[in-house]
Amino acid sequence: MLGVTAAVAQDDPLPQGFETQPLIKTGVSRDDDPIVYPTGNPEVISVIGTLTKNGRTALHEHPVPVYVYIMEGEVELRTEGKEPHRYKAGEAFIETQNRKHQAFNVSDMPTKILVVFIGEQGKPTTVVTE
Repeated sequence: MLGVTAAVAQDDPLPQGFETQPLIKTGVSRDDDPIVYPTGNPEVISVIGTLTKNGRTALHEHPVPVYVYIMEGEVELRTEGKEPHRYKAGEAFIETQNRKHQAFNVSDMPTKILVVFIGEQGKPTTVVTE
């Protein structure tokens, strides 16, 4: 049984016909804060959001970890007390937790964003603060 456990712990090669492109591997948010997981019953919520040309989100914060992947366009994220960050299509990041922030579409087209909340059943994933 020990040999089986060791084999499972190692990275196995991917099957033929399946390729991956690494996007992100991190233990911190885009603002270098540690990721803090909820402690209750887990709930993963995945959405695709679209920021219209010149659009923006409300000022808000997340009490849970949030994975973000920019599918189309480009956004600028502004967090209170931090320098703005820009992300374009094909880039991914972990959103900052418990800090007020806002996303602005800075491209000349709608920006499409995949957002995955690593939340907790019955608890909010986003708190609007404006």
